[in-house]
Amino acid sequence: MNLLADLYRFVVNDWWIAVPLLLCSVLTIAVVTERWLYINRNKTDVDRFIVRLQRELERANLSGARNLCEQVGGVIGEVAEDGVRLLSVPRVKFEQAFDITINLGMRKFEKHLNVLGTIGAVAPFIGLLGTVVGILRSFQTFAGEGATSNKLAAEIGFALIATAAGLIVAIASVVAYNIFQNIVAQFEDDFQLLKLLFLNFADTAEFEGEVVEESTIPQQ
Repeated sequence: MNLLADLYRFVVNDWWIAVPLLLCSVLTIAVVTERWLYINRNKTDVDRFIVRLQRELERANLSGARNLCEQVGGVIGEVAEDGVRLLSVPRVKFEQAFDITINLGMRKFEKHLNVLGTIGAVAPFIGLLGTVVGILRSFQTFAGEGATSNKLAAEIGFALIATAAGLIVAIASVVAYNIFQNIVAQFEDDFQLLKLLFLNFADTAEFEGEVVEESTIPQQ
């Protein structure tokens, strides 16, 4: 079997299946590339950052803490800076407000991941649809011709290309989705560590009278 010839025939004859799978492939590559670049831009040594931030807070040096957050930058820095700004509010209000900040930060990391999940779920069925239609077409074509089993098997094998293509796209998308979900979960753990740190200092005498400024996390 000439694989390249069969692939060309698949694209020409079953373009209505090939085109959606191609679009799914392009979307997967685009989302993976964009998310990978975004996450790399936001990588930081969180453990070291938290230790340094704790030292500044223990000195009640909010200005130094804010400068440290700005130096770190990225979503981690923005979330931490928001936490510093909220330290003078009552503990209960701080927890509620900082949870909102965390959720806004998480939305940035989760952006477009639903696309990968959808492609991973839909692509196999697109390929399966192409295979079913191809098999039905084969039986209809050879029904009155007395085709040999070898010829019929070859046509069924050709029809299975659609399923294989759908599975390849789906597997790539699901693997990428799971990898990014694990990375997002790590960022969520980092945010929770920041929350625990800030709760130790929230509503303490050292920070009374500090001005609570507007959130640095932009709304989406």
